Amino acid sequence: MKIAPRDIDTFLRSPPPGLVLALFYGQDNGLISERAKSLCAALVPDINDPFAVTDISGDDIASDKAFLYDSAATIPAMGQRRLVRVTQANDQIAEAVKTVIENPPEQAVIVISAPDINTKSKLVKMLDSAKTGATIGCYPDQHRQIAQLARDIFSQHHIKTDNDAMTWITTHLGGDRLISRSEIEKLAIMAGENGHITLAMVTEALGDSASVAASQVISSAASGHISAMGQQFDRAMTEGIAPEAIIRAGIAYFQRLFRLSCMMDNGLNPADAVSQYKPPIFFNEKPAISSQLNQWTSQKVMAALDRLGQAEKQSRSGIHSDTAVAQALLAVCQMAQRRQRA
Repeated sequence: MKIAPRDIDTFLRSPPPGLVLALFYGQDNGLISERAKSLCAALVPDINDPFAVTDISGDDIASDKAFLYDSAATIPAMGQRRLVRVTQANDQIAEAVKTVIENPPEQAVIVISAPDINTKSKLVKMLDSAKTGATIGCYPDQHRQIAQLARDIFSQHHIKTDNDAMTWITTHLGGDRLISRSEIEKLAIMAGENGHITLAMVTEALGDSASVAASQVISSAASGHISAMGQQFDRAMTEGIAPEAIIRAGIAYFQRLFRLSCMMDNGLNPADAVSQYKPPIFFNEKPAISSQLNQWTSQKVMAALDRLGQAEKQSRSGIHSDTAVAQALLAVCQMAQRRQRA
C-alpha cells in the first residue's frame, strides 16, 4: 500500500499490525534515513539490540537471494519481533522481496531504504500492491515543511524568531532533511533557551551552508551570467558541495520561477508577483528574481525544468554527476540569454 503524505506521521508512530515490509525511497536521503529510523523505533524497544535487529545491504541480498528471507525468519533470542534494516537497496532485490511477500515470516518486519529508485521502480510497484507492504516517498521539503520543522524545534526551546529570519530559513534549506534539521538545531543552540533568532544570526550561522552556494549558482544560471555561474560552480565543487544538491536546488528554484511566471501570465508585473508570492521571497533575492521574470515565460521555465530533470537522471545512470549538472546549467544560461519575455 502507498502511504499518502498526510498519513505518513501517523504510520510512523503507529504502524499497522500486519506490516511486514516498508520501503522508503526518493530523492531526499536525509528524509529517508529519518523516517526509516522513526519507524524502526516504533517497531522495537531498542533499535541497537543486536539480538533483535539485523542490518544488511542491498548488495548482500543481490548476491544471495535467500539472505533477506533467512535474516527475517531468524527467531530473536527473547522471542520479540525481528527487525531487518536494509540499506542502499534497488530493484536487484525485487525477487527476494517477492519471496517475503508470498511467504511472510512470523514476527518480523523489514524496513528498506532505497534512495536511487522512483515510482517506476519494480520494487515500488510490487510493494504498492502488497497488503503486507508499505511504500513511503521521500522528497526534498517544501517551504511549508521546512517552516514547520523550524517551528517545532524552536518551540521546544521557547525560542522566538523574526519573520525575515524565518523567511531566510525556509528559502535556503530543504534539499536534505538531515542537513536542514542539523542547521536549524545549530540555530537553536546559538539562541539558547527562551532565546531570540534574528536575520543577522541566521545569515551568520548558515551563510556558508551548501544551500546558499547552490542558490548562488542557480541564480546566476537563471540570469544568463555564464562567467559568474562557472566561477560559482567551480567554487562549489572545490568546497565539496554535491552536484546533486545543486541540481535539486535548481529544480526548486525554477519551480518557484514557474509559479511566479504564471502569476505574470494572469496580469501581474514582476514586482507585484514577487511581493505577493507566498511564502515571502527573501529581500536580497527580489531584484534578481524580478529581473529573471522578464526573461522567462512559464513555457520556457518548463523547458528549463525538463533540462534540469534530465541532468538529475543522467547523474544516476553512469554519467559523472558534475559533468551532467555543469552541462545542464550551461544550457539554462543559454536559454536565459536568448529568451526574453514578450
